[in-house]
Amino acid sequence: MSDDEKVVFDVGLVGPRGVGKTSLISSVFLAGQDVLAGSGVTVVADDDPTARRMANHADALAGVIQRTQFVGESLRANDSVVDFHLRLDPGVPDTGIALHIKDYPGGWLDPGRRISEQAREGWAAVHDFMLRSSVLLVPVDAPTVVEAVTPRQLRAVPLLLRLHDTMQVLRLWARGRALAPESPALVIFVPVKCETYLRDADDFGGARGADRSAELYEQFRVAYADCIRAVRDEAPHAQLLYLPVDTLGCVDRVYVTWPPDEDTGVRCEPHFRVVNDGKRHIRGVDDLLTALCRTLVEARRKAEQEHERGLAERHHAAQSYAQRDRGLVGSFFRTADKLIGDRIGRDELIRLTDPGSAFPRLGWLRIAGQLGLGRSAREQQTADRLGEERLRSLGALDNLQAVVEGLAKRDYSERVRRL
Repeated sequence: MSDDEKVVFDVGLVGPRGVGKTSLISSVFLAGQDVLAGSGVTVVADDDPTARRMANHADALAGVIQRTQFVGESLRANDSVVDFHLRLDPGVPDTGIALHIKDYPGGWLDPGRRISEQAREGWAAVHDFMLRSSVLLVPVDAPTVVEAVTPRQLRAVPLLLRLHDTMQVLRLWARGRALAPESPALVIFVPVKCETYLRDADDFGGARGADRSAELYEQFRVAYADCIRAVRDEAPHAQLLYLPVDTLGCVDRVYVTWPPDEDTGVRCEPHFRVVNDGKRHIRGVDDLLTALCRTLVEARRKAEQEHERGLAERHHAAQSYAQRDRGLVGSFFRTADKLIGDRIGRDELIRLTDPGSAFPRLGWLRIAGQLGLGRSAREQQTADRLGEERLRSLGALDNLQAVVEGLAKRDYSERVRRL
């Protein structure tokens, strides 16, 4: 599927080695399907390599969960850049919202570990991708944040979390966002491995332990204060969220050891026991989808605002906007252009998406239709009538828009905090 045929949502990941970046992506894939069940929309792997990686990771994780206990870093880490292509699929080929996420060896955050040519080239590609993304996810290793007590352990925390390097990425990203304040800008700090610290009443068969969510949040605020400040200083319009995710949900931290580490002095090594018969109960992904959908809706609103300017100015502004913003808003224009050129005549599209028409939620597609961003007049004339298949496609897209808007209007759970 060409990226011109769907809205492409680039999501950057900023996290050190061993934090669980791949597990977070897997959680979005699996729990996203549960959240969207019955809506007519689902999350799918958008290419064969992503499908294989999701299957391999699920199988490896299932093997870990079958043990009685395991150490936090039990899955093999990536040793190269890995592209994950997911899609919110409305059930019609060549439509939907694509989520593109780049995973990479977390050690590359440390400039001292980018020794090989492969590492330097890989990091350059990942870094560029991060800076152009509308949204950055920052996984936070909850045990490292909470369990550090002794002076030696506390000294190791900034090194283990790569806080300085994370701050540098966030600052550069925020500076880029500040140059286009009309573009969406969202940073989501995602504590992971936090099943032990955020407890519900029915956790682990009713054996409720002490809820340490307030402690986790306060320790996070202390550890990531400079990262938060950097974004605030460079891009005041950016939104920042604290959004914990249980990527497993069927584990409980038993104890933590701090073995020696030649780079950081010591490292945090949590030991987990498997509970709830090993049945995964992923939590927090619904909040994450809400945050992403709010960003999508905001991007569409920004695109519609461009439409409200004078016709000549609109035409120039819309095309330059699509080129300038390689992220989300430009993607709306490119998607509309593709739909008009390949599937739907401009006049028919405008008629069908007028207020009070069959598909009023798709009014944003009229932007491109009225600005003249479609393809050649000959192509437009050959597609000026819609058959049943095209109407079904438009209906599926209309339902996708309704699902996105519904998720965007959903309230966040009590776990989420605005920073």
